[in-house]
Amino acid sequence: MKDKISILCCCGAGICTSNYLREEIGERMKQEGIKNVKVTLCRVNDVEEAIANADMMVTTVEMKANYPVPMIRALGIMLDDKAAKKALDEIVMEVRKLQR
Repeated sequence: MKDKISILCCCGAGICTSNYLREEIGERMKQEGIKNVKVTLCRVNDVEEAIANADMMVTTVEMKANYPVPMIRALGIMLDDKAAKKALDEIVMEVRKLQR
């Protein structure tokens, strides 16, 4: 069981979209009563270095490489409420797995 889960949010520039992801994930974690989740941001070009400190990665872009942590493609968060709920449900499920 992990005490703290680190989620890496990755987008092209590491600013706008990943920041939006961080806000949405943080809000959903509060709603679910899930604590001790840290969300950090990075650019696609910085993933190789940043992934070493992550337990999972959430991204809106297609990643070409495989990484040693679970990866969730969460483009749906940007599309509509139904797609956002599906992506956030998947993130919550993965966080709960990591907390076991």
